[in-house]
Amino acid sequence: MVLVDDAGGEWPMIGHAPWNGCNLADFVMPFFLFIVGMAIALSLKRIPEKLVAIRKVILRTFKLLFWGLLLQGGYFHDLDKLKYGVDMNRIRLCGILQRIALAYLIVAIIEITTRQAQSKELPTGWFSIFKLYSWQWVIGACVLVVYLATLYGTYVPDWNFVVQNPDSVDFGKTLTVTCNVRGNLDPPCNAVGYIDRQILGINHIYPRPAWKRSKSCTKNSPYEGPFKDDAPSWCWAPFEPEGILRITRPDFCIGLAWA
Repeated sequence: MVLVDDAGGEWPMIGHAPWNGCNLADFVMPFFLFIVGMAIALSLKRIPEKLVAIRKVILRTFKLLFWGLLLQGGYFHDLDKLKYGVDMNRIRLCGILQRIALAYLIVAIIEITTRQAQSKELPTGWFSIFKLYSWQWVIGACVLVVYLATLYGTYVPDWNFVVQNPDSVDFGKTLTVTCNVRGNLDPPCNAVGYIDRQILGINHIYPRPAWKRSKSCTKNSPYEGPFKDDAPSWCWAPFEPEGILRITRPDFCIGLAWA
């Protein structure tokens, strides 16, 4: 992540893809959750008591949420200007550690409550891994079904936002994004952003999403640069890359399956 954060602007192929695509940085979160899933199974084997294990899981979840809000909530913005405060009306509620925390909580509770149902002997055959962890696979499949149903079934209406970027000629203006669609996967009108705006509030999501480097927004795509004269209004809009619906993404299912 140090490499991605510091060099991603110079070499976009290792940074996050603006929207469609998959670069080096896009593998980081799935591997984070893969590691979390493996660690859950290994660590909980040493804690046979359910209540003790649940207390440890809840405590660790709160620790991750705390550090996530502290590091990505806005407390350390503009370090070069020595600004360490945060506006609680605009604090970012989601982030990498918060997402890992919620995924960890759900997966760990499932592991604790289902491990008694697992066979003590490893089944033989090609599908032994599915037989041994059948409940985990079923729950993971259900999560994936709910994610896809929400993604393609949610109706996204038109929405408004206030431009917060002082470099924009529209700074302070309220712009409208036209949607009125269902099942759209483009940046402005997908169900993921709609759910975050409805639940978190548009003032509490990430103001500098990677989609600002997309071809629709900038001439220098996939590099950062000035927006096109005819750039759509959503190029100035916020978007949360670590939002609510991303907890149910396939990379969450990978961690769940390996737990």
